[in-house]
Amino acid sequence: MKSLVIPLAGLLLLYLASGGLCRGCGVLTPCHSANITVTYTAVDGVSQTFRDSIRVTVPKNSFFFNVMEAARDKNPSKFNFTYTLSVWGAYITSVQGLQANNAQRTYWQLLSNNVPLKLGAGCYAVSRGERLEVRLSKY
Repeated sequence: MKSLVIPLAGLLLLYLASGGLCRGCGVLTPCHSANITVTYTAVDGVSQTFRDSIRVTVPKNSFFFNVMEAARDKNPSKFNFTYTLSVWGAYITSVQGLQANNAQRTYWQLLSNNVPLKLGAGCYAVSRGERLEVRLSKY
């Protein structure tokens, strides 16, 4: 039985990484029928080394993570990012090569219309015209 658990766990992670589930929330990704446009901004809120914005179009019912992917695909030099998958979903670890750092007490905060989000990048469904932001912040 133990030999079956590891391959199943690996398949689950692949399924989560591909967007099959709302990265950690357990919600099935809805069918996309229309597109919406949002503004996405990446900000170094600690050292103020960059503040870059871009308008992207994503399918209706997309998540914050999908917006980040669309921005990266459109302009990889300004909107590249890395993440790790955990049981809670995708955790953003770097943007533009700037790493979150526990020793410096920094993390990548997600905001919508200047309000911090309570959901992660893979679980927060975005709306037309929304202003989304990922900001390096201190805790």
